[in-house]
Amino acid sequence: MNEFLTSGYANENCYGFRLESTFLTIRANGHDNFQPHGGRGMLNFPGNSHTYHLHHDKAHSGLTRVVWELNPVKEGGGGTMFLTGSHKGAFPAPKSTGDRNSPLWEDYTCPPGSMLVFTEAITHTGAKWTDEEVDRVALFQCYNTVGNKWHKWDPHPKHLKEMPFKRQTLFRPVHCQDNTPTLDAV
Repeated sequence: MNEFLTSGYANENCYGFRLESTFLTIRANGHDNFQPHGGRGMLNFPGNSHTYHLHHDKAHSGLTRVVWELNPVKEGGGGTMFLTGSHKGAFPAPKSTGDRNSPLWEDYTCPPGSMLVFTEAITHTGAKWTDEEVDRVALFQCYNTVGNKWHKWDPHPKHLKEMPFKRQTLFRPVHCQDNTPTLDAV
């Protein structure tokens, strides 16, 4: 995560990124979540965390999503679908992507316990869950750079104080200058 989200904000005692949100989703057979969103990550307005850019020959993402698939996902069975390359796009997604059966959509298959990592700057969507044997059970986490914040959420101050120091750095204030906390500063 440090390589993709940060450049210089990490050290031995400090993560180089922030944890924005976490949620669990449980979708039964037939639940439809087709709502394409995202894309054009290189051209989003300033301050928008849905970014993707290159700097010194390295890719950097703003909002970065991690999905832990807790049950198996079958290709075409309702996992997350992606419009490959849309994170670099300068134009809106083709109208054909409004059709869930468009050949432009890509999805995946994976065993339970798999982790999927992607930039929120890519056009993506849920799909209709079609597995009759198991629900889609997935844990979604969203990470961001230390200088941006998208979600309006913070852990309760009491819980934050109970965390080990390094974990607390996942929830530090949003700014770049001098934002690499150290243990000796505590």
